[in-house]
Amino acid sequence: MSLPRRSEGGSVSSNKSDEHRDRSFSSKLDTLTSTLSRRKKHQRDQESGDYKRQVSNESLKDPQVQALSQQLKEWINDVLTDDHIVVKNLCEDLSDGQVLSALIEKLASAKIEHKEVAQSIASQKAKLTEVLNQINYHLQVADDGIKWNVDNIHNKYLISVLHLLVALARHYGIPRRLPSFVKIQVLQITKATQQTETITEQITGDEEREHYNFAARQQERDVFDTLFDSAPDKLNAVKGSLMAFANKQLSQINRGCSNIEEDFSNGVNLVVMMSLAEGYYVPMYSFSMEPTAYDHKLHNVTLALNLMQEAGIPRPKCTAESIVSKDLKSTLRVLYAIYSKYKHLVK
Repeated sequence: MSLPRRSEGGSVSSNKSDEHRDRSFSSKLDTLTSTLSRRKKHQRDQESGDYKRQVSNESLKDPQVQALSQQLKEWINDVLTDDHIVVKNLCEDLSDGQVLSALIEKLASAKIEHKEVAQSIASQKAKLTEVLNQINYHLQVADDGIKWNVDNIHNKYLISVLHLLVALARHYGIPRRLPSFVKIQVLQITKATQQTETITEQITGDEEREHYNFAARQQERDVFDTLFDSAPDKLNAVKGSLMAFANKQLSQINRGCSNIEEDFSNGVNLVVMMSLAEGYYVPMYSFSMEPTAYDHKLHNVTLALNLMQEAGIPRPKCTAESIVSKDLKSTLRVLYAIYSKYKHLVK
């Protein structure tokens, strides 16, 4: 029990100071409660012109939804361990784009220009727009398949955050299997009539199959795995043969290559080889002939891989990012795929 303080004259002071502290503490508690309430509301609500969507309380407490959120949070923290980034709340910590920027840079070996930490809402949304454009580009998701946008992520809408993270986890591979068939019940309230409709939002599907398929793709070994592991002495011969094939093709327009990792990493020679082999012209505006920025190189390589797919060439076991990063095995796989299709053109 605290005793009342005495004034300098020895009389007991009034309780005004204690009352002031009580009011101050009460004010802080109200502020904290209001902040937490706003956070929860952000995670539940989505506003649009004609209606408002609200995640049901039952879904927020659903063990499957909570398990999915926890696994995605742990995955992000594992990926960003070296950056000393720790995510504690998915909706809160991803809303300004900083964590998402670090995540896609690490997953895709991408480069996003870092500016100072955004403070205003406008600058946060500008940053988030840039980051989501990068993510959508790497995921190669059709516009009608994108279930997130700047406003929803910035407003901390749980469903959009989960859709985005599940898409990233599937694309880049998450070491743990996510819960399957996670659903969230959404109350859709029409603003004009206040009529309420319950909608079921599917967040995950058969994740056991997704996880197995990704693991199987990762474990598939091809001739280049064997070459690197068991026959490194033959590697130079293979590189020489593929280099000769590429130079034969490129010589038609007075181009050439001398270093496999370097000379195909910006995608230009790959695009040119496909256009020559297929006999069509790739418009100059559709790719960069002298790319220096990472994004331009990635665009070129992605275009080349798409051209290969359109020509009926099976997709090599590689990513556009690995080519830009000058991964030798990935580059050899791409060149070998082109060689296998068009070797009859070289005499």
